[in-house]
Amino acid sequence: MTPREIVTPEAYPPEILEMLERAKNLSISIANRWMMGWPERVKTLLANGEYWEALMSQTEKELDAQIEADQGRAGQGLAPWEINELAGLDPAPPVP
Repeated sequence: MTPREIVTPEAYPPEILEMLERAKNLSISIANRWMMGWPERVKTLLANGEYWEALMSQTEKELDAQIEADQGRAGQGLAPWEINELAGLDPAPPVP
């Protein structure tokens, strides 16, 4: 799977899929993680119209954690998931 491949694209409404296809690699990575690990939460977030806002919020949090780690020595040699864990970020989508 390439970083730009979207897992289970048929699960997304066309407008969300279109936005995902134009999104940053990090957003696609998060979307894929959520879909593979918590598909029922994803379906509920989509049905409630809360998915895109939740995805963008998580993307911003993870990006901030990566930037902060890059600026200090705390993240040196750590995988992105380890940096996120140290920052206290939940890998799962929010509970709808």
